[in-house]
Amino acid sequence: MEKEKTISGSEAIQRARNLKFVSGAYFTLLHLTCNLKTKECGQLVKVERCRVRPSLREDTFQLDGDLYFPYEDLDTGQPKMCFKKLMRYIAFPPNYELLKINWFDGTDD
Repeated sequence: MEKEKTISGSEAIQRARNLKFVSGAYFTLLHLTCNLKTKECGQLVKVERCRVRPSLREDTFQLDGDLYFPYEDLDTGQPKMCFKKLMRYIAFPPNYELLKINWFDGTDD
């Protein structure tokens, strides 16, 4: 059985942010949901074509804005965000191979 390829959370976020400098580039993201208003959590969501978007103003968040990862779904044009620590897999160009995001190796906040 082939070992799953991993990436640290901080590297995943940095690589996703760097794609904004590459015309037409996007990443694929799989993350767990957590809606604090409806108390619904735990569904795995896959967004095929994403780009990092600017964060919202700090006063719009219920929690610290650094906990969120803002992105745009390029297929729908909708602005979205998820909790950083709920990001599970990410894939980058050119081959879009899914990489498991490892938040618990002691190097990420």
